[in-house]
Amino acid sequence: MQRLGKGWECITNHSVSELGRIWVIWDPRYIRFEVRFVTDQAIHGKAILGNGNVVHLSFIYGHCDYRNRRDLWKELIFNSKQIASAPWLILGDFNVSRHPQEQLHGSPKFSKAMNEFNNCFNLIEVEDIRGVGRFFTWSNKRDGIHTVYKKLDRVLGNWGWHNVYNHSFAQFHNPGVSDHSPISVTLAVPGSSGCKPFKFLKFWTEDSRFLEMVRRVWSQRSVGNPLEVVICKLRNLKRELKLIFRRSNPCTRRETIRKEIDTIQSNILHQPTDPALLLQEKDLIAQLWRVSAEEESFLKQKSRINWLKLGDANNKFFHRAVTSSHHRNHISRLQKQDGSWACSQIEVEKIAVEHFEGFLGSQPTHSSHSSAGYSKKFTEEQKTMMSRGFKDNEIRGAFWGLNPDKAPGPDGFNGHFFRAAWDIVGKEMIAACRFLFDHPYMPKGLNATIIALVPKSKNASRISD
Repeated sequence: MQRLGKGWECITNHSVSELGRIWVIWDPRYIRFEVRFVTDQAIHGKAILGNGNVVHLSFIYGHCDYRNRRDLWKELIFNSKQIASAPWLILGDFNVSRHPQEQLHGSPKFSKAMNEFNNCFNLIEVEDIRGVGRFFTWSNKRDGIHTVYKKLDRVLGNWGWHNVYNHSFAQFHNPGVSDHSPISVTLAVPGSSGCKPFKFLKFWTEDSRFLEMVRRVWSQRSVGNPLEVVICKLRNLKRELKLIFRRSNPCTRRETIRKEIDTIQSNILHQPTDPALLLQEKDLIAQLWRVSAEEESFLKQKSRINWLKLGDANNKFFHRAVTSSHHRNHISRLQKQDGSWACSQIEVEKIAVEHFEGFLGSQPTHSSHSSAGYSKKFTEEQKTMMSRGFKDNEIRGAFWGLNPDKAPGPDGFNGHFFRAAWDIVGKEMIAACRFLFDHPYMPKGLNATIIALVPKSKNASRISD
């Protein structure tokens, strides 16, 4: 212990395991660890961090025999009930993978052991925290065709963990002389996410002020051609929507109304026949139902889950989907070409910009094509048909064909907005579309798009991943 650091403290599971397979060592100057219980496959406890936050930790070393691991799954299920929604991190060598895809070479197949692990995984409601580095964490260290790689080591967090430490990540290092990859977990401090792009939220159309706001903005005089007029009015409308709805997060409003209901109902206990209190309670409950519906719509839109319908109070499910999506998509660090790591937000942004400028900013190659040799050509009748103007109902149909949840451009206005406000904005939208097709003019930014970074592989570490 003195080699690790003076004054460090340690707990092992020697008392229940002859080999003492698990050691937990910590520096009490920065963290205080309190053991809850120890078994031959885990040490469970809670850590009090330097800032006073409390997190629950379970250090795992699963048995090689899946039948013996059943005791581990039982204690994890028991522990999850005790911890409830508090932040909980589970890490170590589980000695089993979740899927055949987590094995390379050998004879990967879905086994009974995997099924039991996944059942436990689902019952305790955990998810792998974001990982960088090596995906396969164990190898049998054999040569050639006999080499087998598996993902046996992982870091799991419950929903309490993901809500509080959503920017944390695990790095799986090279194994060195070991057959397992060492793991380090970083509790990254959330950095500034910068300005988030505007996104039209569908529940806004249910607000009584919405159509009046659109009508007021649309009635204002704008100068320019039909396309410039529409762009200007949408920009002005965006400003108004932000101003009115910036503090209308339904999740926050729901909690506020719940507290108000609780206060009113406490007062009713002392004045059970007061008509004013009873009326106020009734009004607040109606508000709660309305805001809960808005919250469900809001979270469903953010989660981008299309297969589940509204109306079944799926708020908790949608909230978890949003949290999980943010967790997967957040980029904490990137590996540079020289192998070093960019950890700050500024460095990560610089790598991304340089990467895309490298191939999006390159000059395209030109090739000359001759129409000679093409026997099939458009007839005059077909040319006339192809060049004819669009009818009003065709343009309207194109707007109705837009995905209600997605905006075709970075302005943030989706198909739901155009459907809801078509009686007000439709005439000028049609005029703008006609102008666009009749004139060789494209305003700057009209054809812009947003680049989304989607990982192509597990534990993506480089910008090319």
